[in-house]
Amino acid sequence: MDGLGIIASYAFVSLVIAGATLMVRGGALTPLTARKLIHVGVSHWWLLAMVMMDDPWVASVGPFTFIFINALALKFHLLPVMDRDADRRNWGTVYFPISLLVLVNLCWRHIMPIWVGAVAALVLGWGDGLAALVGDRVRGRGIPIWGGRKTLAGSAAMLGASFVVTLVLTLLFNPRFGAFFPAVGVSLAVAACATLVEALTPFGIDNITVPLASAALYGGLFT
Repeated sequence: MDGLGIIASYAFVSLVIAGATLMVRGGALTPLTARKLIHVGVSHWWLLAMVMMDDPWVASVGPFTFIFINALALKFHLLPVMDRDADRRNWGTVYFPISLLVLVNLCWRHIMPIWVGAVAALVLGWGDGLAALVGDRVRGRGIPIWGGRKTLAGSAAMLGASFVVTLVLTLLFNPRFGAFFPAVGVSLAVAACATLVEALTPFGIDNITVPLASAALYGGLFT
């Protein structure tokens, strides 16, 4: 099952990237929208790994190799859909698998539950992805932070998406806060933390800080 999980991992990520690339070429998506849809889509790899992988070394293979694959793709422009019009200071596509690699080894080695890693990965995927899309579409002055621009609309999208993701996974997996209203409280705390960290972190480094902060808060206080 573990070997099949590795094959499925590469196939899944390749399909997400290929689908977004075809939609950009067909004019259905802008490069920014495609990048963020890839960001959202790839975060669901965690759910695949939860079902198909038991060994932490096997679960680490995908994130580890994509650190180097994404770095080479960014440096040599091998995947235009991922870096067209992107800030060249932003290595977020490399930071994302780094954070997944850290989370895999925290979760598969039983330091925290695997579903807490799912909360962290999907908060990053949905929250950060929608924050960028909404912030770009809802034009406003925004607040300059560390060379970037954060909008109220983008932060609201981050908060809302992070809350929904955390609430759903808490209700599904957390026996301690499985009732609706306790789950709402936990989800608000995690979403607020993720939103604050995302707002204060520049140049794609939020792809590390957001999931690790979310996992630390949830794993430390709510499991």
